[in-house]
Amino acid sequence: MLFRIVAIFSLLAGAQAGPSAALGAYQPVSNVHEHADMMLDVKAFVAAVKEEDYVLAKQIYQKGGGQSCKSATKARTLQGFAQKDLSKESYAKAFYSVAAFKSVSWWDEWFMAGLDATGPWGSLDKTVRSVALQKGAMGLMSWYAAHELEAAVDKAKTVEKRVDTVAPHAWDEGWAFYYGSGDGGGSPWEVAKKRDADFPEGAEVTTAIVPYFNTGLVTVRTDTYDEAKAVESMNVIYDMWTVTYLRAAFKYLSITEKTYNAKAHAEGYAYYLAIEGWVTSKCPAGGKALSDALAVTKTDGDFKSGTYCSVKKEMESCYKALGISCKLMGEYKDAGVKGVKCDDACTSEDVKLPSTLKAPEVTGAANPTDVTCEYVAPTSAPTTQDASSAVFSAVGLATLGLCSLLQLWQK
Repeated sequence: MLFRIVAIFSLLAGAQAGPSAALGAYQPVSNVHEHADMMLDVKAFVAAVKEEDYVLAKQIYQKGGGQSCKSATKARTLQGFAQKDLSKESYAKAFYSVAAFKSVSWWDEWFMAGLDATGPWGSLDKTVRSVALQKGAMGLMSWYAAHELEAAVDKAKTVEKRVDTVAPHAWDEGWAFYYGSGDGGGSPWEVAKKRDADFPEGAEVTTAIVPYFNTGLVTVRTDTYDEAKAVESMNVIYDMWTVTYLRAAFKYLSITEKTYNAKAHAEGYAYYLAIEGWVTSKCPAGGKALSDALAVTKTDGDFKSGTYCSVKKEMESCYKALGISCKLMGEYKDAGVKGVKCDDACTSEDVKLPSTLKAPEVTGAANPTDVTCEYVAPTSAPTTQDASSAVFSAVGLATLGLCSLLQLWQK
């Protein structure tokens, strides 16, 4: 009977037994359709912020956009990601070890201050405020993708949880939150794609990262379990995220120092925030120097000549500790044109990336039925008729679910 109750709720949530269709170059072994749709909510949030509609943006942030659903009546939310205590996980622990990120809800505090324009946000240039919040969403999605990878490794320690609907499912979620749906647009993966183009002589992260997602997936499954290899793959993924977001920080700091640009300033600041705790935990001096250089409260005239090259050199001395190298990073292609060019060549030891495993073979992959959940109202108050319709719709949905449960109870 309990199984039947669980089954009906899964049905109401649009859950299917089979795996989702491929998300870019990665093939899940479980259904992560709704998880990938979180990027649609992110796009709605970004669009609202871009239009400076902070009331709507805050509502999407707190209540969801109705695209990524845990059930037919429960939305997945950005605030839920930002408030989760991840203090038992290595990626989050690195942030929590740094003074600026001591609070387990630091992401939520950051977003709420930005959306409400409290504290330093109240006096920021409007472009800096808007762009920082837009790009900050990429850091939050990476943060929560890391949580799912860590959860997969932890769950797989229990034999019974190595089935594709548990530990491997969590790993699939990690990719879904990193890549999103469709062509990966508007996601952290797309940020990597753009930075790959900016640093063409370095690693192509968008392709180099896939074998490590595949290897991690293989090694949290029942027949191919290997905890050490899963952790190794997870850490390489973090290193590649470091390459992406550090490239962004370097690019936009070099541009801003050459000729102040509020948009570039905000992008550099917010993209670096995605890895700042991780980097600073391993490279305190370099991490703080880059943070100070890109401080969101800076304005035109605060970006002193020579800062970028000094900070870049300091950070390069930490590449080994960060698991990256000059060869992996490459150089910004427009240095000296759009941005500052440094005289000192980057020198560091090459990094030998670990071996990878072939992706698992998956059959029956399809696009599961899409689910739409909690509706985000417009910024204006709903009419009486709209409110009444919403109530009757909610009652109808609840009645339908109750009737279905009663029918199953009687069988």
